[in-house]
Amino acid sequence: MTFKIAIFCPDQHILYDLHTLNRTGVGGGITVRVRIALALAALGHQVSLFVNCPVEKTISGVEYHHFSSLREIETDVFIASTSGGTLDLSCLAKVKIKANLKILSIHGNVQPSGLEFFPFDFVYVPSNFIGRIVQNEWAIAPSKIFVTQRGVEEENFDNRLVGEIPRDPFSLLYAGHPSKGLEAALAVLRILRQQDPRFSLQVYGGYQLWGQKDDLILADQGVANHGLIGQQELALKMQACGFSINLQARQEPFGVVIAESMRAGCIVLASPVGAYPEIIRDGFSGFLVPGDHTARSTHEFAAGLILQLMRNPDYLKFVRRNAVHSPLTWGLVAQTWAGHWDWFKNRNESGADEAVQYMQGCNVCNGKWLLLADGLHCMSCGQYRKSFSC
Repeated sequence: MTFKIAIFCPDQHILYDLHTLNRTGVGGGITVRVRIALALAALGHQVSLFVNCPVEKTISGVEYHHFSSLREIETDVFIASTSGGTLDLSCLAKVKIKANLKILSIHGNVQPSGLEFFPFDFVYVPSNFIGRIVQNEWAIAPSKIFVTQRGVEEENFDNRLVGEIPRDPFSLLYAGHPSKGLEAALAVLRILRQQDPRFSLQVYGGYQLWGQKDDLILADQGVANHGLIGQQELALKMQACGFSINLQARQEPFGVVIAESMRAGCIVLASPVGAYPEIIRDGFSGFLVPGDHTARSTHEFAAGLILQLMRNPDYLKFVRRNAVHSPLTWGLVAQTWAGHWDWFKNRNESGADEAVQYMQGCNVCNGKWLLLADGLHCMSCGQYRKSFSC
């Protein structure tokens, strides 16, 4: 079944479209909107993006419109989202929306303002962690919560045109906003360089990811600051690095960079905060490093783990192989969204669940699991369990 889909976001802090992702790079919220729109269009759905785009045109099957042009719309699925600036959706009060299904797509733990103007059917969240916050702190009914993890753009990791990329085992990666844990990554580097000066830290991203002025200056030995680069180029750079350092206190809603690093075979060492334990299977597809990310003992533990892994190449190869095959692709995420919409449409038309095949026994509420492309979704409490076949 195909759908007519409108994705709306009134954020104005960054001007963007698909080309911005590929050429310059952007943060996670924008990435999600553009990538899911592209993946849904590739499945044959009719997709329109109402965002802060530079030009209104069609790119790779997705229609781009400036969000300010939307006054009235009739569609099958309407998705509202905000991930930057003031996190305000009150402008929807001026939009006449006729849709069979209304979805609020969120990217963090801060509740957007203006939700009273958008009576949504479901709230799409990136992790069980955020799902619990939405339920407990926002007072959203658990049956309205749908957990949908982020994907990776598989084409960015297709190296048939560039050939095999040599990986430098001494090259560490930090990709993201500096506030998340750059200082911790630098601390780990300094410890490692005392053991072997071949270690280096490749820094990608910066303050511009959040539309801020980028004045980052790094003077440490072994540090290369590359700034903000396109996602296609970043995927290649990730594949040349040995380890990704993601030690932080921030309760990450998901962490697209974690999934991308894993897909690139860059072994992730992350703090067990937010959604990270849902993405990383400790010791199997990456490593969760306990302790305060600012503490010397935590930095020493991470550095020691890297040195130990480098002395055990067979185990390192095992973890890297598992990591590469762990993340979902955007194509699979799009199939999951469409499958959820099919379920919603069929349930509403039939008025009952008899025609739907469920699996029993949610581990949280003992409710019914709905099997979709990415795994199991509880229709009672919103809990998500990833399928091992994904």
